[in-house]
Amino acid sequence: MKLNSDVTTLVALFAVVSPITSIPVFLSLTTGSSKEQRRVIALKTALVSGLTLFIAYFVGDIILRLMSIRMDAFRIAGALIIGAIAWSMVMGRKGLSVEPSASGAAVVPLAIPMMAGPGAIATVIAIGNTDIGVVRIADVVIILVLAMLTGLILLLAEPIERMLGEQGLMVVTRIFGLLLLAIAVSTIISGLHSAFPHL
Repeated sequence: MKLNSDVTTLVALFAVVSPITSIPVFLSLTTGSSKEQRRVIALKTALVSGLTLFIAYFVGDIILRLMSIRMDAFRIAGALIIGAIAWSMVMGRKGLSVEPSASGAAVVPLAIPMMAGPGAIATVIAIGNTDIGVVRIADVVIILVLAMLTGLILLLAEPIERMLGEQGLMVVTRIFGLLLLAIAVSTIISGLHSAFPHL
């Protein structure tokens, strides 16, 4: 039963981070770069996004407590952000417009905020908050696997783009958008139920 829960968590986080939908931006930012340069940028993006999520997992809840922010409020706020992103994806709107830049593109905007954005950060904080005072090995593995998948997908950006084509990428983006929207609604319902148990 717990394995199913962990798989669901990984799928949900993968949908939030959604490295597949970042492929067009990655290709745009690395236009003119050699294969070796693209490889370095892909790995750096995966590393930075993974580290950001690890930090959020371990100290995110502490930061919220210091700022007197209830977890339920942060969870609902994160869900609203996820819902806004998901709506844009489903409607086929452009989310982030960027100009080709230097090596810093691996950190901004690819890793932050595209990969490790508010939605992903809110999700890992919620995961870390589930078992207070306990660091679950499964949670650490989930974030590690997600970072590895992100790096792998960016390394395979060109073949994936050729395989899916423009229409294929659009379909994948909208499917992930619909999944994200469902996750956002479920999170809001869960947050409201937790904050107002008699509602």
